Amino acid sequence: MKTILLLVVIFVNTMVFSQNPLTQNSNNLELEQKARELTKKYNSQLALRAKQLNLFEIKVEEFLINEQKIRNSDMTVERKLVELEKNYEKETADIGDILTRPQLKLYKSLKEEYQPIAPVVVKEATSQKDG
Repeated sequence: MKTILLLVVIFVNTMVFSQNPLTQNSNNLELEQKARELTKKYNSQLALRAKQLNLFEIKVEEFLINEQKIRNSDMTVERKLVELEKNYEKETADIGDILTRPQLKLYKSLKEEYQPIAPVVVKEATSQKDG
């Protein structure tokens, strides 16, 4: 019985203290800070409860990481735009699971102002001419 209890305690501790695989790969703290700032901006308008606030910040950071991965990928510009749009829509849907219906309606209007889809920067290839 002690062995089972010990295994359960170890398992629970492992789950509680493990890191989120999506956020642990963030190579900088800028996205974490940006997620915090965006959450504060939204919270000033949405009046999030404590639990909502935490979930909201985690979700925003997750999608900021996804956006950065898309922007840094080797996809074509057109493909990046499609993927960014999918990421944008998925974020809205996932945030919808956290917010109440009136909050979600307000969030959608605020998101256009706070998180517009920024244009994709095209990296110019330098070409050398044979001469």
